[in-house]
Amino acid sequence: MIRNDGPFWDLVEREHKRARAYCLRLTLNPEEGDDLYMDSIMKAHRGFAQIKDIERFRPWLYQIINNNYIGRSRDSWWRRVFAGPIEGETFEPGSDPSGEYEAKRRLEFAFTALSADDRIIVTLAELDGWKISEIAQLTSKSEGTIKMRLSRARDKMRRRLSSVYRKSTAGNTDEGTEDLCYVIKPEQD
Repeated sequence: MIRNDGPFWDLVEREHKRARAYCLRLTLNPEEGDDLYMDSIMKAHRGFAQIKDIERFRPWLYQIINNNYIGRSRDSWWRRVFAGPIEGETFEPGSDPSGEYEAKRRLEFAFTALSADDRIIVTLAELDGWKISEIAQLTSKSEGTIKMRLSRARDKMRRRLSSVYRKSTAGNTDEGTEDLCYVIKPEQD
């Protein structure tokens, strides 16, 4: 049987960089992010014949990624609790990576306060720049619900960070958290 998978791969090619970067941001680990991305692409490929509206490919693909991520998170809850060192870090020669490293560690620590669902919403809104309406459509929730969950997730992250970094923030729970989002950026090719 000869299959014409051209349309699928054309659509994947358009979303490849953003979707892969999204997976890396969700997991905060290059190997786990790549595994999540590849598993999700395989699931999407198997289910591509069922998609009715090609224009909805992007939200459909991200829904597969989200479901795959939630399933993995439930299977390996202990990894989030006992997270090891961040792997795959590379820095430019002559640069001081301590600021980026510290911000990445804080982000990783703050994310441990969130459920998989909340981590998806925060990653889409804060790190990937999705609009509230797009996240609401993707998750089948109202915009008000997304705004509320995003606000609560930010508060959880702030509380988690302030519990450890209280001495350095001197009562200002926002200080030290503004540099979290600049560290985890999409790949530039």
